[in-house]
Amino acid sequence: MNAAVATPAQRALRYGLSGFALLVVALAVLGGVRAYSPVPYWDMWQSYLPFLDQAANGGWPAWWQQHNEHRITLARLFFWADLRWFDGAGWFLIVVNYVLVGLGALLFCRILRDAVPARRGIATHALACLLVCLLFFWSQYENLTWGFQSQFILAQLLPLAALYALYRSIQGGSAVFALACLLGVLSAGTMANGVLALPLMTVYALLTRQGWRRSGLLAALAAVVLFAYFHHYVPGPNSLGQALRERPGQVVRYALTYLGGPFHFVLREGKFGLVAAQAAGLFLLASALRFAWPALRSGRQAALPLALLCFIAFIAGTALVTAGGRSHIGIEQALSYRYTTPTLMAWSALLVLYAPALLAVQGWRRRLAWGLLGLLALMILAYQWRAQHSRADEMFDRAVAGLAVELRIKDMAEIGHIYPDLSVLEMSEQPAQKRRSVFGLYPYRGALAGMGTGFQAAALPACRGALEFADPVEGDGRYLRVGGWLAGPSEAKAPQAVRLLDAGGRQVGYALAGKDRRDVAQLGQAGRQAGFRGYLAYAPLGRSLTLRAEDAGGPICQLAVQAPAPAPFIVKAEAPSAQRATVGTVSVTAGHSWSGADFFQSHFPGMRVYGSYLASDADQGAIVLRIQRGDRLFYRSGPSVQQQSIEIEGVGTVPLPLAPQWVLLEFSGEALPQQPFTVKLSDQGGGWGEWSAIALNSN
Repeated sequence: MNAAVATPAQRALRYGLSGFALLVVALAVLGGVRAYSPVPYWDMWQSYLPFLDQAANGGWPAWWQQHNEHRITLARLFFWADLRWFDGAGWFLIVVNYVLVGLGALLFCRILRDAVPARRGIATHALACLLVCLLFFWSQYENLTWGFQSQFILAQLLPLAALYALYRSIQGGSAVFALACLLGVLSAGTMANGVLALPLMTVYALLTRQGWRRSGLLAALAAVVLFAYFHHYVPGPNSLGQALRERPGQVVRYALTYLGGPFHFVLREGKFGLVAAQAAGLFLLASALRFAWPALRSGRQAALPLALLCFIAFIAGTALVTAGGRSHIGIEQALSYRYTTPTLMAWSALLVLYAPALLAVQGWRRRLAWGLLGLLALMILAYQWRAQHSRADEMFDRAVAGLAVELRIKDMAEIGHIYPDLSVLEMSEQPAQKRRSVFGLYPYRGALAGMGTGFQAAALPACRGALEFADPVEGDGRYLRVGGWLAGPSEAKAPQAVRLLDAGGRQVGYALAGKDRRDVAQLGQAGRQAGFRGYLAYAPLGRSLTLRAEDAGGPICQLAVQAPAPAPFIVKAEAPSAQRATVGTVSVTAGHSWSGADFFQSHFPGMRVYGSYLASDADQGAIVLRIQRGDRLFYRSGPSVQQQSIEIEGVGTVPLPLAPQWVLLEFSGEALPQQPFTVKLSDQGGGWGEWSAIALNSN
């Protein structure tokens, strides 16, 4: 029924369906806002950050050079634009990701309109809204929120657009055919699977009987593109042929899991979700084969279904090739969040193929079919709600990691949040010197240059806050990692950075502010974001310091403190093992109250876990150990450690570190007694995320 003559109830339903889809999109956008960080992440350090100089000095080969097994030429256009025109802040790249997904949604809605031209009522509108929900599904959040991932979206969008343009060219003439050819060629500049676009387009042209000239031109373009792509190409270490010979069953299971990945997130993550993903992948392939037979017999009369089937074949080929290179890692790797973008598009294509039947079905079958689709939409929304969860702690960790790179500090514990090894310091040297990307943005800009620089004394109001810890940086003896909280005199004034000045006014440290601190939230917004973490040079230990809080507009306030002694233990990121721990259960004194475990109920061979967590985060207690200098034990905490402390005989009480993953505590500080001593680990916190646990050798 035409919307112009729709009843009030039908209009309300249409608006409700549109609102539902907009809510899913809005949650995805909110997730992108909450996940934004200007600090480059992972592959961006090697393939994004230096690209402006590579393009200027290396000519066109810089645009065509490999990134792993891919040639990401089109993504490099966006990299260049972000670095050249938007200061490398990264937000432009995130916007591009969302725009590309939005274009994909518009394209699928257009294809749906062509698939059911005679039916434009509420049911068709409902299918269009479901397509939008699928394409903005949060399971693909890595591709939405990571600025490096535009090529992952383009690698599916351009082949789909090319096949659709080729379909439209049957009636649209040579101009539309030329557009299809251009889109097919551009597909090769997305990712490695993009080279499959033109061969599939050639097959499609033959199936729809578009003539030898078009088919021949597409075949010639495919040959040229394949030659250009693989000329001087360096293949990856794992091939599909080798994988099929060595582990064919695992390759098949991986590919099925890949294709059904979205249902792992929609239904239930875990073992059940894995089985559901494989069953869904099998259903996708079986459905495609069901549509393929009548479409192949109809030829040009089934031109649109054939285009969609070729696209599904493209995604299936992508899954198979990915299985060849990744299946040795494990089946679960096929459930990577970034892999759900291509499969969501494949499922969207399948939904369009089913659309005529869904609109024509009647009776109980209609109620069943639309009931299942409605349930799917609700499950999508339930998962989509995760997008609004705060990622402030994760983004703050990345921010501090960026500061470590700016200050050239070999702090792998922090840098590991943005890159897997310390080679990032070498890769970022030239961009840092040129103040490019994050290095030219406040509050990172000038942090290194300011070290040792004198700052004029200023009459500033007093801050509220404290310098709470100073831990040695494993691998770099020049600095301590410091942290605490600092709030301005005004409730609305939250600092962005903290300069640590010695008695002479010289900058001897620098920290970033803005970490969530629920324990001082009573101070207002400035208190809630009062946490800071950064670095302090070893030189001023034991002397007076001034913490000067500032934002982009200048200093806000300052606070005089004493430089704390470093923590009496070293924190190392290691997985628990009985071989690395030296403290055993015999060291536990009688009367301890840590009779629980960690939140995750961890178990390790040859070890016992003691924790304050029994039934909830509100559980409290303490455990006392008798150890000696050099001893090691494993420790883990909840995401909040405001009331977690360790009291060391002969030293005093210091806060326990935040350790969302298990870490090794090595008691080797110079301030520790030479003789055996006691340590008391206490959890006095009753709030969210406040628990602690240790893992000791069983003996």
